[in-house]
This record gives sequence, structure tokens and C-alpha cells, in this order.
Amino acid sequence: MRCSCCQTILIRNYTLREIFITGSFRCFHCEKYFSKIDPASACAGCGRPDISGLCHDCQQWEKEVGFVLNNKALFSYTEGFKEWITAYKFKGDYRLRGAFATELQQSLKAYRQYIICPMPLSAERFSSRGFNQVSGCLAITSCSHQLLLGRQETPPQSEKTRVARLNMPQVFYLIQPAEKIRNQKVLLVDDVYTTGRTLLHGAELLYKNGAKVVNSLTFAR
Repeated sequence: MRCSCCQTILIRNYTLREIFITGSFRCFHCEKYFSKIDPASACAGCGRPDISGLCHDCQQWEKEVGFVLNNKALFSYTEGFKEWITAYKFKGDYRLRGAFATELQQSLKAYRQYIICPMPLSAERFSSRGFNQVSGCLAITSCSHQLLLGRQETPPQSEKTRVARLNMPQVFYLIQPAEKIRNQKVLLVDDVYTTGRTLLHGAELLYKNGAKVVNSLTFAR
């Protein structure tokens, strides 16, 4: 058995239940990379840890766009998580997609009545990277998912300032008929929640085309 994150061989006896049901294993070193967020003590809008009610940013978003996403974030965006996402997303080590498959699958159980929609890459970005980092992680779970949105090509979010992210214009468009979305519950899944602008653009477009509820889940906050 290998660590789902660094691929180091793990020396331990595993039960069949652990192997076939949990699916992901982290060594002691990699376990320290992932600091779980307790949703009971996180912002109800964006998942920021150690916040009661809505944080200031979500209060501002609610005034501006009229809703919050009720985002659930699995982990804090620590230096350790940054190391993982750099190796997986930017250096292209696709083996790392299962680093937290257990936590992801468990969280998705709360959204059985939702269409699970990974946030898309532009065609150019997908071509250069070779995979959608969110879809790669979802593929290891038993939850079905489908793309509802396409994305125009823009400069990478990681290269933008906070102000530039907040002022980003709408970059998404529907790739499915609006009838498929109308009166449906949709869960948008992304890797990192930063300002929330990207997810809110996706949600705004889905609401505009008749979605009943749009929530989000991110790997980190």
C-alpha cells in the first residue's frame, strides 16, 4: 500500500474495509499537510474556519449578489496544502488526486440530490495541463459528476491580485441545455476558495438559467 499523497510505501496491516471502502491513505508526514476544517465552527457562507455566522466578506457578497454559497471547505489552505496542490495541479503529478478521497467522498454524501459539477478549465488550460484537477479528484469517489459550464480563457487566477479577482467579469457559459438545470440543485466543486468570485460567477449563471439551489464545496479555504 502506498501513501495517496507522496506515494511512499506504507508499512501497516490494513483491513479489507479500509482498502475497499475508505480508499485513500496518507503517511504520517503527509497527514500533517491536511488540516481539517470543522464546519460547525466555520463561516456558513464560505467555510472560513473559526467564524460564527457569516464572515465580513460573505456579508458583502450577500449585499452585492443577493445570496451566499453555503460553501463547505474540507481543509485550511496551509503551507502543506499548498505543497500538495503545487505538485498535483501545477506540476501535473496526477497520482496525487487521491490524497483525500475518503474525506471528499464522505462530504459528498450530503449532496445526493444535487448535480455534482466540477468547475471547468478553459480549453486552452485543459490542453496545456492535460486534466481538470477537480474532476481528477472526483473520479476516485463513487459520486457521479458532470460539467455544466464552460470557461473562457483568462489569465490564471494564481497570477491575479485580490482586487483583480474581485473585479473579474463573467467568464462562464452553459454547455448543457438550460432545461437540464431548471429547478435542480447544483453543487459546484472547486479546489480552493479564495475570494469566492469564480464560484459566485458560476452560481449566478446557474441561477439565471433556473437552478433551484446552488451550493459549493472546495478542497481548501
